[in-house]
Amino acid sequence: MIAAALREARSNYSLPNVAIYHNGIDNAAHRLADALGRDNPRFDRDRFLAAAGVQS
Repeated sequence: MIAAALREARSNYSLPNVAIYHNGIDNAAHRLADALGRDNPRFDRDRFLAAAGVQS
């Protein structure tokens, strides 16, 4: 659900400075992946980031 929300936020936004917005979403996705990985040793970071539409 979290990755899907990030992907949707990333794809449904259009601004003149969309790259800045995407960088913010990407940063949030990486921080969430860090936290989720600390909480769950079986967490698949690459799979989460791919599902969020973010490069690992």
